[in-house]
Amino acid sequence: MDRIVIAHTPLAEDQLMFRSMNGTEGLSRLFDFEVDLLSPSAAIDLQSVLGKPLSLEIKTAGAPRFLSGQVVRFSMIGREGRTSRHTVYRASVRPSLWYLTRTSGFRIFQNKTVVEMLEEVFADYDFAFEKKLTASYRQWEHCAQYNESDFAFVSRLMELEGIYYYFKHEQNEHTLVLADDIGAHEPMPGYETIDYFASDREVTEDIEVIDEWRVTGEVRTGRYTVDDFNFTTPGSDLTNVRSQPQPHDHADYEMYEWLGEYTNAGEGEHYARVRLEEAQALGERSEGHATVRGMAPGYKFTMRGSAREEDNREYLIVSVAYALREGGYASGVEQGEYGFGFVAQPTSLPYRAPRVTSVPRTSGPQTAVVVGPEGKEIWTDQYGRVKVQFRWDRSGRRNENCSCFVRVSQVFAGDGFGAVFTPRIGQEVIVDFIGGLADRPIITGRVYNPRHMPPFDLPGEDTKSGLVTRSTPGGSPATANSLVFEDRIGAEFVALHAERNLNVSVEADETHDTGGSRTTVIEGPDVLTDNTLRDATVNGPDTLEVNGPQTITINGPQTQTVNGLQTETINGPRVDTVTANEIRTVVAGRLDTVTAYETVVINGVRSETVHGPSTVTVDDARQDTFKSSWTREVTGASTDTLKSGLTETITGTHKSTVSDAYDGEAKTVTIKATGGDVVITASGDMTLEANWVKKISRDLHWDSAPVRLTNTGVNVNFNGIATSSSGLANFNNLLQVSTNGARLEFFGFGYAFGLYATTQTLAQTGNKGYDIEMGEVALYFKLLTGFA
Repeated sequence: MDRIVIAHTPLAEDQLMFRSMNGTEGLSRLFDFEVDLLSPSAAIDLQSVLGKPLSLEIKTAGAPRFLSGQVVRFSMIGREGRTSRHTVYRASVRPSLWYLTRTSGFRIFQNKTVVEMLEEVFADYDFAFEKKLTASYRQWEHCAQYNESDFAFVSRLMELEGIYYYFKHEQNEHTLVLADDIGAHEPMPGYETIDYFASDREVTEDIEVIDEWRVTGEVRTGRYTVDDFNFTTPGSDLTNVRSQPQPHDHADYEMYEWLGEYTNAGEGEHYARVRLEEAQALGERSEGHATVRGMAPGYKFTMRGSAREEDNREYLIVSVAYALREGGYASGVEQGEYGFGFVAQPTSLPYRAPRVTSVPRTSGPQTAVVVGPEGKEIWTDQYGRVKVQFRWDRSGRRNENCSCFVRVSQVFAGDGFGAVFTPRIGQEVIVDFIGGLADRPIITGRVYNPRHMPPFDLPGEDTKSGLVTRSTPGGSPATANSLVFEDRIGAEFVALHAERNLNVSVEADETHDTGGSRTTVIEGPDVLTDNTLRDATVNGPDTLEVNGPQTITINGPQTQTVNGLQTETINGPRVDTVTANEIRTVVAGRLDTVTAYETVVINGVRSETVHGPSTVTVDDARQDTFKSSWTREVTGASTDTLKSGLTETITGTHKSTVSDAYDGEAKTVTIKATGGDVVITASGDMTLEANWVKKISRDLHWDSAPVRLTNTGVNVNFNGIATSSSGLANFNNLLQVSTNGARLEFFGFGYAFGLYATTQTLAQTGNKGYDIEMGEVALYFKLLTGFA
């Protein structure tokens, strides 16, 4: 008997023979063939067939056509009939891609396109695939396979991107073909054109035709809008609209999709186009039945012979339902049946596979561990994002390649302001997912665990709260910044600790109110700068102890007011330098006590005014040195009391002017001119009174008005001297001496012109009351008037 369909199995051809097949095959669908096989043996080892290829060879008018797949289920059904010697076996035949449904898991892909992700997944399976792709596909920063089979993962990605697939069959093998455009499809070999014959027309069995044809139109949306958000460009509008209404009423309704799975407007244009093409692909479909044995999804054909002329055009076969049956092996009288139901759409419309694969959604937050490069304690980017190792990521190596950078929720975030606490490597964080999409993780919190315990000893310190950081790298609990609040009743406090530097900046006013004591300990330099006014009020005692040098610099006026006693003790040297004027006002008494020496150096003018009595007491010697003139003015009386000697050394002129009487009293008075004259000038009388006057002189020059000498026991009266230009004019009453008991003796008197001279004792009294001894006296008489 001539067989139309022959089965090729792992067993000998006569061990498993084709009986029938019912199955479906379509674009972006796993074909499913239920093949009944006959065997003379009822004891075939099922395992010998499972997982092995099975091919159906179908005779056509030209070259044979194959349907090939993998036996994924194999069953013994029973005898073909009561009298048959054959046992029926049933094989479920699926493509190699079906094996992807046998796995499930979690996986993260980074910085890959969808095509690259497909290739990576397919590489784990041993089957052939071919790419007939025309579009360019964006790179995903982060894409997660989340608790789904490999098949579900690749299916939803292809459906999202507008990629679909079909199979090319050969004996014992098949090839997966990826496509994204009608241009990727070829006409069916030997069936480029297929005739339509209505089922009521007689057609011989050897003629392959379309015998049923049904055309369906459907109202579909004419406008599709996709939208998304990219935090790196928050001001960008990522909305994309694709509009192409079909020529029927109510064709302009809009579909809007949020979270279109893209990051910029250019990518969104692709998704808007694909989504609209997907929606409109079902707008016109044709269903039919044919006896065409080469009918296969993914191929094109042109139909002719339809009564509707517009139906005679090119179509893409979307799906095929196979119904093949050979005549009975037992009797050989049963007629074989070979029918092909199909769905096609015009090639004038783009094809997109419908999104039928559900996108997995996370069921709530989960925890992960922060990761980064070896040797690092913090690993972040300019946005404060970190990388994490998810618990379900078995391929992760707990390093910087485990995930993309994940955004971190902070207490608040603004434009250059907010809070930043970057999770550190090894810490456990809480991760949620935007929209429940595993591709969009976000860190919403952090939690402690036995490896990372709280900074407070709980539950003993359960009243404490606050912030405690850790110095890095290589920090320990002893190296940290902290702000701690203790709320235990009666022991409340706030503790701020800076592990190194503390910088406080106040733009306006700052107020500190301390209800108790305050202690400040500074181990290093203390620098205080007040750029305007400083006002410090101490309502109690104020003690300042400086154990080292102190420097105070005041660049403007300084006013210091002490309303009580001020005591200043300096245990070492003190230097006061005033570069300009200094004014000190003491309203009450002032006492300066210097227990050692004191040196006052004034490089300019010094003026000292005392409006009351002034007393200077020097217990030891005192030396005043004036390198220039010294002027002292006393508006009232001045009394100098020297309990010991007074020595004055004047290297220049000494002049004293007294506007009234000048009195001086001393036990002994000595006036000595070591290098010049002694001149005593009186505008009135001059009185020299003493118990004994002794005058010793080598030269005596008198320029005088009348002179009175008064002494006990002697009166010397000069009644006048008259002179002329020629010298001595006369000696009328020149000398008159009147004394009691005095004796005057004159020896040798002579004169020269303008000269009076004696060569020996001029006069001698008879007692010791008055002695005048002159070796030589010269009187120079000037031309003076007013002398009688």
